[in-house]
Amino acid sequence: MYEINRSLVTLIPQEPFWAWLQSLPETDLDDFNLEDLQDDANSYLINTCEDLDQAYDEVMKNLEQLFSAELADWCEDPEQWPDLHPDIFTEWFEIRLSTVVTDLSQQDIERTPFEPIIINPDA
Repeated sequence: MYEINRSLVTLIPQEPFWAWLQSLPETDLDDFNLEDLQDDANSYLINTCEDLDQAYDEVMKNLEQLFSAELADWCEDPEQWPDLHPDIFTEWFEIRLSTVVTDLSQQDIERTPFEPIIINPDA
C-alpha cells in the first residue's frame, strides 16, 4: 500500500449537465438517470491539495481540458457543446475532493496519454 503524491477530484454532474445530455440528438438515455450518472462520476488526479480551495484552483487551471473530457464522453461534436466557461462548469459539476490518495494495488500504474478534442485548431 502506497500513498501517492496526488489528490483526487470527482466531478459530480448536476441537473444542467443532465438537461444538456437529454437534449442531444441520438442519445439513448432510456434506462439511465442523473443519479446513475452521479454514482459513477469521473475522477481526476491533481497536484496534492490541502483543501477544496486549492483543488478548485487546480481544476480551474485545467478547466478547458476537464470540461472537454466530460462533454466528449457523451458528444464528440464541439458544435453541440456549451461555452467552456467557468460559470457554466461550476453550474454543471460539483467538485468533490479527496486530499489523500492511497494505492492498494500491487500492480504498477500504467499511464496512457489523454488526447483531448481540439476545439479551436487555429487559435
